Amino acid sequence: MLLLDYDVRRYAFAKVVARQVYRVPALERLHVYWLAQKARRGAPPCLTHADNLLLRQRMQGLPDDDLFYVIYNAFVKEVIGAAFQRRLSYSMHPKMRVHLAGTPSVSSWHRDADVTGRVDQINVWLPFTDTFDSNTLWVESDYGKGDYQPIPVRYGQALVFDGGYLSHGTVANDTQQTRVSIDFRFAPRGDSLPPKAKAILGRRPADLNSGQTMETLGYEH
Repeated sequence: MLLLDYDVRRYAFAKVVARQVYRVPALERLHVYWLAQKARRGAPPCLTHADNLLLRQRMQGLPDDDLFYVIYNAFVKEVIGAAFQRRLSYSMHPKMRVHLAGTPSVSSWHRDADVTGRVDQINVWLPFTDTFDSNTLWVESDYGKGDYQPIPVRYGQALVFDGGYLSHGTVANDTQQTRVSIDFRFAPRGDSLPPKAKAILGRRPADLNSGQTMETLGYEH
């Protein structure tokens, strides 16, 4: 697991999302603004998982040429690519997430490789608000332990980890702050695994790769 710092002035994700998607001054208070909008529409004064999904759809609706994607692609190449010293194969459209204060879990415990079948990918979890306690991502401390703990991540940091086989998810957000974030997976290109990727993927128990070693993936130890 790795935390990478980056310059929020150069990669101004929160500013762009707050202004262009939600038109609010502070993403961590999105629940307050959303409740006010619901009240004006005469909707019940409560927040549910459906609100998280609706707000997530607004992010997902951004066109490919939007400033958000310009920043995203630059971030992947200049921050993640530089850290791993390699060109990357990565998700062109990251997963968009909203976890409003006071709403249930938005993700059950899971391992990405159980769905994707990809053993070569590394996860990046990128919040646009400071995250802590129940509004952040929870990850087990080691493979198969199931002892989930919250991982505090500030805006301006990226959490890089083996989401393929480290089980992770979220709990009900009982903080007073909303979390807005994206996450994506990448794989370094080339015939050998760069040092940071070795540090992340190299701790897997041998049985987790379903018979595929790093050599069969095209990587050397």
